[in-house]
Amino acid sequence: MLKAFGAALLLVSALAMTADPARALQVVVTQVDKNTDGSMTYHFAVKTDPGETLTPGASKATGDFVTVYNFYGLIDGSAKVPAGWEFSSEASGRTPELNGYPLVLPVDVPNTPNLTWTVTKPVAAGVQIDGFTATTHVSTIVEGQYTAQAQAQKADGAGAGAQRGVPPTPVATD
Repeated sequence: MLKAFGAALLLVSALAMTADPARALQVVVTQVDKNTDGSMTYHFAVKTDPGETLTPGASKATGDFVTVYNFYGLIDGSAKVPAGWEFSSEASGRTPELNGYPLVLPVDVPNTPNLTWTVTKPVAAGVQIDGFTATTHVSTIVEGQYTAQAQAQKADGAGAGAQRGVPPTPVATD
């Protein structure tokens, strides 16, 4: 039944946990390649808001990250990342937390691969990072969700703000 829901994700926007929804980290699909073996390779970009940075943590588990949920048919070893990032895939996706409690509640189908990219070098505000890819055996595009953990700059520009989670956003199919 889960296979009926399809494949990979087409992600185009997210909402922030602030009064200004236009100010939030975004994950976008920049290109989809149909490969000769029938698989599909998705190219993702991460865009930070002008008031938002990404900071590595003391370990992979504590750094800022982006998770794309329910990436059906992920081909092992197919994910690529740009310099300054690490990739992982878990059956239960990483979700932003505060004091051990989730900041958002995405739909995360059990035992379905999730794509998580964790920053290992600081990322400046207002940039786009390209070079994230993942390949799937599934050839249809369905709605998807993602979350992210980022550092928000205070409105007056004075110092780094609190950790912020971007809530999952359903995305229309193409």
